[in-house]
Amino acid sequence: MNIRFTIILLIIVAILGGWYYSLKEKDNIGLDHLIKKEGQPEYVGSKISTTVYDLKGNPQYFAQASNIKRYESTERTEFSQPFIELFAKDSTQKQWKVSADYAEITKEKILNLKGNIKLDALDPASRLQQITTDTLTVDLNTQNIFTESAVKSIGSGFTTTGVGLKGNLKQQVATLQKEVKSYIEPTIIKETKE
Repeated sequence: MNIRFTIILLIIVAILGGWYYSLKEKDNIGLDHLIKKEGQPEYVGSKISTTVYDLKGNPQYFAQASNIKRYESTERTEFSQPFIELFAKDSTQKQWKVSADYAEITKEKILNLKGNIKLDALDPASRLQQITTDTLTVDLNTQNIFTESAVKSIGSGFTTTGVGLKGNLKQQVATLQKEVKSYIEPTIIKETKE
């Protein structure tokens, strides 16, 4: 009888020990997700929009995205399905709207775009109306643009395709680097009677 009692007590102690250990493990799991791990973003958001201003209080760009991740250690922000509006320097007038599948802004204010990129001029009188490509880098400080991908640009009276592009959105200048093909639309010049 003494042996049976000892075995029953050992079984009860083993069960209680296992139960206590399982509770302790669940407590640790609950706290692990609260601790930021190396390489994870400081904050994550959905359906976010923001406007960035310069030191004079003028807007530089407006950005919105379906998802955003901000990494403070590298001062880098990632956007999923971004929509960005670029403003004219020292003005509140919007010059360009930009959309893509993915974007990243570095601490130097360099915007790297990837996938289905489309830049549309918001001024109907702009010489350069639209640029489409798969990758594009935009310096948000100067609005210089650069890509080595295939590009299609549409402007007033022309459509141009090629590979590689350098330009500036403020100056409405875009130079294709190679394999350039241009299609010029005929223009009608109205005569004035004097």
